[in-house]
Amino acid sequence: MRHVLCIYPYRRTHSSTLSFPPLGLEYVASALRPYANRIDLINFRHERRASARRYLQPDTDLICYSINWAEELDLVRRDIDALPPGITTIVGGRVATEDPQWWLGHCPNIDAVVCGDGEQAIAEVAQGRPWAEIAGLCHRGADGKIAHNRPRPNAALDEDLMPARDLRRRKYYLTSKGVSTGITVDKVAGSRGCPFNCRFCSFAVNPWGVKRPWTPRSAESIVREIEQIEADVVFFVDDVFTHEAKRVAEICDLLIAKKIRKHYIVNARLEIAKHPEVIRKMEQAGFLALLIGLESTQDATLRSMGKGFNVETICRHFDVLRHSQMIINAYFIVGNIGETEQQMLSTAAFARSLGVDLIHVSRLRSERYSGLSELVAQTPGYHIDETGFVYSDTYPAKHIAELRKRIDREFHTPRHVAHVVWKITRILHPGIKARALLTIPRFLMLLVAGQVWHRIQKLARRRSS
Repeated sequence: MRHVLCIYPYRRTHSSTLSFPPLGLEYVASALRPYANRIDLINFRHERRASARRYLQPDTDLICYSINWAEELDLVRRDIDALPPGITTIVGGRVATEDPQWWLGHCPNIDAVVCGDGEQAIAEVAQGRPWAEIAGLCHRGADGKIAHNRPRPNAALDEDLMPARDLRRRKYYLTSKGVSTGITVDKVAGSRGCPFNCRFCSFAVNPWGVKRPWTPRSAESIVREIEQIEADVVFFVDDVFTHEAKRVAEICDLLIAKKIRKHYIVNARLEIAKHPEVIRKMEQAGFLALLIGLESTQDATLRSMGKGFNVETICRHFDVLRHSQMIINAYFIVGNIGETEQQMLSTAAFARSLGVDLIHVSRLRSERYSGLSELVAQTPGYHIDETGFVYSDTYPAKHIAELRKRIDREFHTPRHVAHVVWKITRILHPGIKARALLTIPRFLMLLVAGQVWHRIQKLARRRSS
């Protein structure tokens, strides 16, 4: 191949984040390297005039799109439709994988859809292997009909394949509330799959509904990749980074021995509290934050979700976690089946009693193969809208959205956020701290302004009613 164009087609909006690189697409670009003379990777969120046509070259012979999210699909489709004929165009990513028939049926310019992991499949395409023999590929056959090849088995991450970070056109910065901290960020995939079976989650299965076993990379491979990263903060995209405490300790030991001065943010489970010695190693190695899914304040909900713990367990483990130097972020879901408004609104107080630093409250969403749709169907008065969100006759979508905002405001008061900012600055390495401190006054000013504006709007609504 002469020239390959890799496109992340999601555009910049007022609410979008510029923080995170498209890691999956960078893996695909890396897998194509041995077979292409030149590769350009374009992230539309960094481009003012986002269009794949702008980056076409006379010798472009392959275009790869990463379609992972259900937003802006009309814009993505129009961009693909605007491509000139004759260039092989392949799409991949979770959303494309879930319905390859739709993409091939609605976008004549698309030649194939890679379903599931893309690295090996795209490498086989580049090698010239007959498309009918490539597992996980959906494509138009010689007769014009859509052919669905056999699914590609789940595979562990290649220990030696690293994302093509050198193809980035701009750096990525950690942002909050639209404010850049000046701190550079990156992502690392240390494992694939999840060993747990939470009922609301579909990321533990592949797009065909088959359970994906947890397959980790070695500690040596992960640290070798981190050594090559220039960013200040690294996000691990693992569903559960802390699943094996011994492996976490090995990673920490290597980071400490090599004197790597970075910070790390990871998804964790409550069970890491059983290993306080590992928590101390994580602090020493530079781990900045644990993101922990609690989901609910109600035992009945936790049982129905299959979380594997109850409220008493949460409280017991946080007797350990609240003393960590790391920032603890707890995820909660509002609109859980069977919960009352009072129970939902208990989230902020419950999180504060645990000693949580930050919370993220999301709406209950039914994903394909998660099993949640069956539970909704069995529960009178509950429904799923066209975007997958769950609502009920008692609590319609708009009301749930308001509860979510109310919980967020009750927990993240200006005083509490200021305390968290202060805690973060105490953890950060000196060089990173100096850059972050420059943005704190602006961040706090915007946060307070947002609180004041909300109260003005609330007062105006009261007066008009």
